[in-house]
Amino acid sequence: MADQRDPSTEAFLDLLYARVPEVRFTQALVFVNVLVFIFMAWHSGAIWRIPGATLADFGGNYAVQTRHGEYWRLLTSLFLHGGILHITLNMLALYQAGALAERLFGLRRFILLYFLAGLVASVASVWWQPNGLSVGASGAIFGVFGGLLTSVLVTRHVLPEFLYRRLRRALLMFIGYSLAAGFLIPGVDNAAHVGGLVAGMVLGAALAFPPGRESVAVGRIVAGLAASLVLAGGLWLSVPAPVPPVHRAQHPAVDAMTAGLAQQEEALVQRYNLLMDALRHGRMTDNKAIELLEQELIPAWKQLENEVAAAGQGDWRTASLLRYLAKRRDALQVLVIALRTHEVRWLNLANALQAKADEFLLEYRMLVDGGTPASP
Repeated sequence: MADQRDPSTEAFLDLLYARVPEVRFTQALVFVNVLVFIFMAWHSGAIWRIPGATLADFGGNYAVQTRHGEYWRLLTSLFLHGGILHITLNMLALYQAGALAERLFGLRRFILLYFLAGLVASVASVWWQPNGLSVGASGAIFGVFGGLLTSVLVTRHVLPEFLYRRLRRALLMFIGYSLAAGFLIPGVDNAAHVGGLVAGMVLGAALAFPPGRESVAVGRIVAGLAASLVLAGGLWLSVPAPVPPVHRAQHPAVDAMTAGLAQQEEALVQRYNLLMDALRHGRMTDNKAIELLEQELIPAWKQLENEVAAAGQGDWRTASLLRYLAKRRDALQVLVIALRTHEVRWLNLANALQAKADEFLLEYRMLVDGGTPASP
């Protein structure tokens, strides 16, 4: 690429690197995200897919708890990721966009852009799914890409023409492709992506300033910040108020069964994680995995469903728990199809069903706690 640059582009990039020789904040963000993921993976015993309950316990943006006053989840969720693929893709995008943004905006403006766009993204996620669970840095990353795009457009008159065209095309392609992929792949938090992108574009226009012109109108910065906060506040105020569960009949049999269920469920989840780990590392064939799923795991989840249904007749908690168990079983059945067909769409559907099962489990725990979230 270097041999294609014109002299003005080289001089501009030299000026950027002189302004910020090392992108230490971007590197720190990547380091902290990776460190948190390693700790969660060790804690949960899983690396390909971190259980939803673990993500909620570590500060995920579980909307029910966030709306009950745990507002810090709007920011802590930016440092949590649901699996190794999730964090790998996000950190690659963060490092590429963050390195340029930190040099283009400067350290303080970049910090403001990243966290405020991430905040709006998290609020948008709660607004879209008032009972959902969202994690990941992607909302903030979309904000960085959006900020870069509008900054490039606003400062076009002082950018080298070659650099302007290359940046504009690359940013538009990434944003367009990522948004399209998000709407096509099940389980992606598109509300957070769009919310972060919009906030980032507003902030990018407000904070943009080219090297050599370090001063920027304070009024423009204030207007950008105000617009982003108004967007976040408007989304937050339009979220429906949480409705506490209505308590009805409770049966001692369900209480006793629930205590045993937790141990059985944990053992099955651990067995599933071991199976998937062996499958991905070539220690198990697809046929062997299918055999174990069909003859061991799927029947075990079905047996749990039957036990809950038999013990919980008339108990108001039973329906919620059965939704979780059924969704877990559905996910495993779709996984069998994915292993037989080797089609990515079935694997994506299986992952989406498991994510939905985790949401049902969190909802059930909220119901059992009487609608008052327990602190992690």
